[in-house]
Amino acid sequence: MAHAAQHQAPAAAPKLLYRIADVSHAVGLSRTEIYRRIKAGTFPKGTPISPQVVVWNPDDVRRWAEKQFVPSDVPQGSKQTT
Repeated sequence: MAHAAQHQAPAAAPKLLYRIADVSHAVGLSRTEIYRRIKAGTFPKGTPISPQVVVWNPDDVRRWAEKQFVPSDVPQGSKQTT
């Protein structure tokens, strides 16, 4: 009995750099709000790689997002102990 080869699509490689659309999708904010927060100093700045293209390190975006999250069972201003 012949055994059929099972083919699986390769897993998508993680993105090395985020463009603004990726950042917007990752954090759930509009482009306008992201740039407003960059100007206010409350969001990480991207790195220009050409006059028209700015990229972000996904780890920087992830760290920013994690700092924004406060679990509902932990009062704001207190530190969660693990």
